[in-house]
Amino acid sequence: MSLTLNFQWEEAPGAKTLSNPTKPRPANEFGDAPAGQTARQSAFYRNLVRLAEQTQSKTLPIAFMTADGVAKRMDHGCMTIAAHARFIEPLQNSVSGGVETVTLTWNPSI
Repeated sequence: MSLTLNFQWEEAPGAKTLSNPTKPRPANEFGDAPAGQTARQSAFYRNLVRLAEQTQSKTLPIAFMTADGVAKRMDHGCMTIAAHARFIEPLQNSVSGGVETVTLTWNPSI
């Protein structure tokens, strides 16, 4: 986990979009159903845009250090819902056998 965010990760009131780090989960173990747009998911999407702006990439790490130095990872449910909504590409395993990045379906440099 080498990336440290240069922005404050936004959370929706009463709904977390970050979790403590865990071993990467295989893509086939992400089981959340499609869901409607919520304040939580909107905050998650805004954070993905900020992360893309920081990294200048459409492929984003799911684990990182927050701006205040705490190790965190993206919430698995938010990631799955984003994939169902096609905001990100379908989740894919890395060589480790688990999901370590997400890829935006659009070019963040536009």
